[in-house]
Amino acid sequence: MATTSIAVPAQVSAKPGWIISGRTDALWFTVGGAAAAYIFWALWRFTHVPLLLLVAIWAIVFDETHGFATISRTYFDSEERAKRGKWLWRSLLFFLAIGPVMILLHLGDWLELATELWGYYHIFKQHYGFLMMYKKKNRDFNPTDLKLDKVFFFAAFYFPFLTYPLHDKDAAAMLPFPIIPRAAIVYEDTLLFLVILITLVYLARQVQKVRLGLPLNWPKQLLFAAAIPVNYLLFRSGMPLLGVYAAVTIFHNIQYHRLVWFYNQNKYGVDPERARNYGVATLINSRWLFYVAAAALYAVIFDVVPRFVLKDGVGLMNVGQRNEVIFSFFAAPGLLHYWIDGHIWKVRHDPELREHLKL
Repeated sequence: MATTSIAVPAQVSAKPGWIISGRTDALWFTVGGAAAAYIFWALWRFTHVPLLLLVAIWAIVFDETHGFATISRTYFDSEERAKRGKWLWRSLLFFLAIGPVMILLHLGDWLELATELWGYYHIFKQHYGFLMMYKKKNRDFNPTDLKLDKVFFFAAFYFPFLTYPLHDKDAAAMLPFPIIPRAAIVYEDTLLFLVILITLVYLARQVQKVRLGLPLNWPKQLLFAAAIPVNYLLFRSGMPLLGVYAAVTIFHNIQYHRLVWFYNQNKYGVDPERARNYGVATLINSRWLFYVAAAALYAVIFDVVPRFVLKDGVGLMNVGQRNEVIFSFFAAPGLLHYWIDGHIWKVRHDPELREHLKL
């Protein structure tokens, strides 16, 4: 999910501005999401729960269902289909085909690397979207803070990811080039110096704002405190790559489910007369149980079923072109989710979206 800023006059608010409420935002968008990632890691590290079991639970319960959340407000919404129909169906066909085609062209390694890079960027953009919503809610649009927030968040969020292959053999093996030890040291030290410098500048600005009596936008600071440290732990934890990917993403999944449910309820559940125009989306979002049941069915189709179709395990790591083609086909909804999600949350250009998100 990605949102962009809206130019509005700066105002000082006595109370923090939340997207839904302080308690709900903390539970789903900041502290709760980070806690889920820490719990995932702790179950593997201290209680020795099998990683494959943890990943399977994450994939079925959290990840596939969050992909359905996107479907619930696009393909199931007759208004969205009327507005974006050709683009939606062409996107679906493209991503169903691209995986098998790349496997048949023996480009599976590039497909996996591209998926990992796009996935992390997708997670960053969602956090960035929440950052911009909190800035909008709190009228936090001082030009200095706007630029500094962007630079600080990008640098702090991406540093552990960009240096991960230097600390993990599986991640290093995904790179299309070998890692030269001396160059790696210079590379990491340079990035670390820049991150420390940017962080010091950011902290100095916060001290300056306190001295000037300016608000610190506590919802934004809580988002930073939740989203940034968890990545440093996971990317240096020694957890296998698949587990790190799942733990990092579970935070994103939890955020997304709650935001989409908030959007869906505001769009489909407020005006019964108007809701009839939206088709199946209205039925699915009329009860939370219907939504959960539909999301569970979607997860079964795209995650559980492939496990019975594939032989000798799941994933591009397995030997055999048959498995790779099947897996890449069933993995298409993930790539489709990245693509569609990057286009449907453009707050700046969509007044209806702002309305449904209470912005």
